[in-house]
Amino acid sequence: LTSLQLYSVVTMLIDKPGVLAVIKVEHLVLPSGHKNQALLEQTDLHKFQEEHKISDNFCRKDKESNIQMKFSCWPCRIVIESVVALRSHLSGGKHLENAVNPVDNSEYFIDNGKWKKKKGEKRPLEESEKLSKRERTKKNKLARSIPILAQHTEAKYEETETYFENGLRKVRPYHFTFTTHAKGRWVGDKLSDVFAREFRAMEPKEFARCIEAGLVRVNDKASSVDYRVQHNDFISHTVHRHELPVTEQKINIISEDDDWAVVDKPCSIPVHPCGRYRHNSMTFILAKEHGLKTLHTVHRLDRLTSGVLIFSKSAAKARVMEQQIKAREVEKEYVCRVVGEFPEEEIVCEEPIEVISYKIGLCVVDPKGKDCKTTFQRLEFKNGVSIVKCWPKTGRMHQIRVHLQFLGFPITNDPLYNSEIFGPEKGKGGDLGKSQEQLVQDLIKYHTVENWINSDEYEPSEIVNESGEIRKTEVFQNLDKIEKVQSETKEEASIKTKKQKLSDDLEMCDPFCDPHCGECKLAYKDPPPETLVMYLHALKYSGDGWSYQTEMPNWTLL
Repeated sequence: LTSLQLYSVVTMLIDKPGVLAVIKVEHLVLPSGHKNQALLEQTDLHKFQEEHKISDNFCRKDKESNIQMKFSCWPCRIVIESVVALRSHLSGGKHLENAVNPVDNSEYFIDNGKWKKKKGEKRPLEESEKLSKRERTKKNKLARSIPILAQHTEAKYEETETYFENGLRKVRPYHFTFTTHAKGRWVGDKLSDVFAREFRAMEPKEFARCIEAGLVRVNDKASSVDYRVQHNDFISHTVHRHELPVTEQKINIISEDDDWAVVDKPCSIPVHPCGRYRHNSMTFILAKEHGLKTLHTVHRLDRLTSGVLIFSKSAAKARVMEQQIKAREVEKEYVCRVVGEFPEEEIVCEEPIEVISYKIGLCVVDPKGKDCKTTFQRLEFKNGVSIVKCWPKTGRMHQIRVHLQFLGFPITNDPLYNSEIFGPEKGKGGDLGKSQEQLVQDLIKYHTVENWINSDEYEPSEIVNESGEIRKTEVFQNLDKIEKVQSETKEEASIKTKKQKLSDDLEMCDPFCDPHCGECKLAYKDPPPETLVMYLHALKYSGDGWSYQTEMPNWTLL
């Protein structure tokens, strides 16, 4: 077709009924948390054009009502979401072919923004058959003879004890079963080879002992070292779990209603279970001590960051808040204490940030990174430190900490970004003085025993043996091969550990001790509580019609 003929065909198709329709949909979030598009109206485009004009932004979604206009092509059975896409579709050969010989659409309908074929009506379910998703999962596991572990039920909150000592919240060691289904890359390999490759912290002798003791099981049955993994195998491994201590600071409830729970998160406690934290996480503590057992995370704060933390009580509300944060409709206000005299005037930093190592959680300013924007305003300067308010417009990983480092005013006790490992200027102006790869390797070597408690990424820590040498554990074995770390010489290190044999009598009388557990034979010196604090606090979160705020932390008083 010539361009003139093509234009005539397109015009003809728009001007006649029964080809295109205008549909109005509403974007919803269901109680389950899933997104859905409800069809409100459907009007033939030929009729619609008699009363309305279609502009280029006709299909733009209204943010307040979540209403969006779209086009539906009956011959092609597709939904089109922009005027530009409609023009392109109408000029395509597939549409022109379908328009000549339209198909019968009586067996089709529009559901959730898509054309779907009608199916036969399902048999109405009996009351006994109406199960929730969680109940269906349990039923499926039972049908496949997969055990439902207590750690996957509310009994998990009773599997250990919490106690307080030396200003720290501690958890008694407890047994925990890690479970997984066989990955495709494991099929046909020996179980021992899979563990050696995927879980390098376990020595071959230790793995053999676990197999013999029945701690490693396949499909809930005892296995052997030479067993070869099969498709759909369910593998479990029971370990004696030791959690790291956190501060004993009380969690204050800022606000709670039927939909939301907002708390003032203390430093050192992760938002949800991760790494070597489970019972010492916000979700577990709130469930056990405040009865909030059905919380959904909306956003996260770094483990060492304190302040406003918002939880929802339903998946639907969580999705709504996530959308607001994603659309940058939530204003976040932080306060921090930094090194040096921060400028009095407002400072805006828009340097892009890139994650250069997910293993150790390291970010730097880099032109290839993601767009970022943080506004800073000094509140006070005294004795060589400044109190600064921060308004991050975006929500990149470590955004405030990295921007402050770039400006030359790192957070005073930031264990990562206020380090000379970044060079004499500590990364000011983005000057690392070395390649990014070398920086990662140097940081891995630098963060030894004295800094292990301040980072999720160096766990479990190194152990100093009787000769003073540092024994590398799973973190170093999971990373690329690294040269042997030199023994620790800093007497003033914030964390020191020493290897200490426990007596047989202690093992016999301590109900929380496992005689086969290597960590039970080690005694750890408690970290000073002040080393678990970083001077960065989420002061306020606010949006359309709501606002949550905490008091200023004590360290802001200079």
